[in-house]
Formats: sequence, C-alpha cells, structure tokens
Amino acid sequence: MKNVAVIFGGKSVEHDISIITAMQTMKNLKKYNVLPIYILPNGKFMTGKNLKDAKTFLNFNKNGKNVQEVTFKLGSGQICVLKNNKIKQYLKVDCAVLCNHGNGGEDGSLQGLLELAQIPYTSCKVASSALCIDKALTKVILKNNNIKSPAYVHFNISEYTAKKLEILNKIIDKIGVPCIIKPAKLGSSVGISICEDVKNLEKNIEQAFLYDNKVIIEKFIANAREFCCAVFKIGNKIMLSQPQEVNKSKIYTFSDKYLSIKAQESKILSQALINKIQKLAQKTYYALECDGIVRIDFLYDENQRLLFVNEVNTIPGSLAFNLFSYPFCDLLNAVIDEAIESFAKKRDLIYTFNSRALQSYIDMEDHMKYKMS
Repeated sequence: MKNVAVIFGGKSVEHDISIITAMQTMKNLKKYNVLPIYILPNGKFMTGKNLKDAKTFLNFNKNGKNVQEVTFKLGSGQICVLKNNKIKQYLKVDCAVLCNHGNGGEDGSLQGLLELAQIPYTSCKVASSALCIDKALTKVILKNNNIKSPAYVHFNISEYTAKKLEILNKIIDKIGVPCIIKPAKLGSSVGISICEDVKNLEKNIEQAFLYDNKVIIEKFIANAREFCCAVFKIGNKIMLSQPQEVNKSKIYTFSDKYLSIKAQESKILSQALINKIQKLAQKTYYALECDGIVRIDFLYDENQRLLFVNEVNTIPGSLAFNLFSYPFCDLLNAVIDEAIESFAKKRDLIYTFNSRALQSYIDMEDHMKYKMS
C-alpha cells in the first residue's frame, strides 16, 4: 500500500480553509496509507493520527499534544519523524497531496522543498505555482497568449511609498472607478475590496497592503457574470469540469465562499457559453504550464460578449471536487497516479555532464601557484 502524505495548514490567511480541504481529501483517500502533515502557522511540520480529525484544530494547543515534528530527508523520498529533536523514524512517501492555499503552499516554495526531497506531488510545479499566485505575473503570461483579462495596474509597497501621487493618478487615468483592489498574491478573496469613490482609493490600497507587499488594481466590469471551471491533466488528455456560475453581489467575498449556508443555485448555461469557457480554461491551463487540479475563474461581459480570465487557483478549495461529476476518491486516484508518473519521467532525465571544467580549474590554480613561487 502506497504512503500518501496530505500536507496542509501553513503560514497563510487561508490556513483554516486548507484544513477543511485536507479533511475532505483524507476522507476520500480509500486505497492508501494516509500520512497527515500539518504545517503550523510558525512553519513547523507535524504529523499524528489525530490530525485527521477536524476537531483537533478547534483548540490545537490542547488537542495537538500527541503530534510529532517532521522534517524531510532530502534526496531520499522520505520524511523523518522526530522525538526530542532526534530522528525516531523514517517514512517513505510515495506521493504528497497538497491541500495548502496561499503563501508557503501555493507559491512554489513547498513544491521546491518536495522537489529537493524527491517526493512526487499533486499540484503545479515550482515555476507555474510562483507565476499563478502572483496575479500581475499571471496577466503577463495571459497577454502573451492572447487571453483576455481585466485591465490592471500593479505596484509594490516601496513604489507606492516613493511615488504615491503618480500611482494614484495612473490608476484614475488608466483604470478609473469603480475598481477592484487586491493583494497580488492572496486567494479566497481575502483583502479584496471594491473602490467606488476616488476619495477611498488610498484607504483601500493601504488595507490591501496589510496582507501583501504588492497590490493589483483591476478595472471593474459592471454586471459581469462570474464562472469557474476546473481542469486537470492525465498524460496528454485534459479533463474539464462543467462550468459553474457563481452567485454574488458585486464581488465574491470570503464569506460568500466559505461562511454562507445558502445553497448555490444551479443555472442552466447555453452550450455555446459552456464550450467557450471550457476552451479558454484549457488554453489557460496550457499557457501557464499547470499540473494537478486547477480552478480557473472567469468574468463574462454579456453586453460585449467578452470572456475574461479573472484568476487561476493552482490548489483550489476542496480541490474543486464539487465541480466534477465523478466521485472525489476517483479524482484523487487519478491525480496521484499522474503525479507519480510525471515524477518518474523527470527522474529519468540526465542530470550529470562529464566535463573537464573542474580539472581545468585545478590545473589553472596549480599553474598560478607555480608561477608565484
């Protein structure tokens, strides 16, 4: 039986959502030995049987006393379970299912650790993760592939501090109000606001800077319909979910996504619109060189009949299983098999090259020493 690590938590404002995704995932991993790996807000990795129970996290200081710290044995495909800062046990990990959302889990850093540890994982690779989490960088790739997204301006905290007036004028001239203000590298709609009055522009920007040191301002598309479509890849075959329309007011908030008990109404979409969304979802997935299950969010301007890619979520909440018509356990089996196969192909690449560069350097050093003696 394969050992599958489910990694979740982390130093992220989406920490709690990550726990929920992990709980749902672990319940549906039917044919594996599941190793829960929980990342504390301080960055420590922990494991323990009670990490499969959501109630553990309601009071982790009390309920998490029997957990043990974990580290990675780089280059080995193994994790080390520690006790009193000493290695108690080595465990082989055949694949890691990533349930982390936001910083530290969706930005390429966790993926880089798993690459160094030689552990297959079920998400976009390092470069794709880093690009997709940054909404401004995502737009650069989309533009280069002729994929429409809303007009935008972006800047970091240093630029804003040094050139505030210039940046505010640029926003007013290029984007105007109303506009959407977002932290550039966050998800779950945390820190997002809609600014409808120039007087509130500075205040809303400063609010976004509480969550990220880079902010993106987007043009507000009035009366736009919002859709999402999930995508994953098996070999060279792309699997697409049925697009789903999102019920929202002006923006889809954190509360709308996770705290509302109102059921989403299922709206019937025209086949032409379904095809348009799915085609653009597939094009976006390829353009950003994605892997694993990705959810792509769209805005549709019905007046101009224009479809925009809004955001790309490389580790979506609940791994977007609700968007697919087949069982979650089958979806997980498919992405785990794909991750293991992709890892095997990469492992078989040539990583060494026999050259005389080092010997030439040593010969040159010896020659210089001889001349100086």
